[in-house]
Formats: sequence, C-alpha cells, structure tokens
Amino acid sequence: MKSMEESIMREMILQVLQLERKNLRSKAKTDQRMAEELFKIIVDYAKRV
Repeated sequence: MKSMEESIMREMILQVLQLERKNLRSKAKTDQRMAEELFKIIVDYAKRV
C-alpha cells in the first residue's frame, strides 16, 4: 500500500513539474489559472488513494 501511495505521489509530482515547465515556456497561463490546474491535479490524485 505504501509503495502504491509513493508511486501515485511521484506521478503527481511529475505531472505538476511538466505543467509548470510547459507554462514557463509559453507564459500562457496566469498565476490564477496555473493554481487552478494544480488544484485539479492534486484532487484527481487524492481521489485515487
């Protein structure tokens, strides 16, 4: 169970970092929109556990 939680956490971190990198390159999202996207990612992964 613990390794599954660690795996999910690593997936979430990777997805967040990819989103941040993509946004840094394009500057397409405002801070508010970026926060909303991060919130969605966190909620989706929290539902998995």
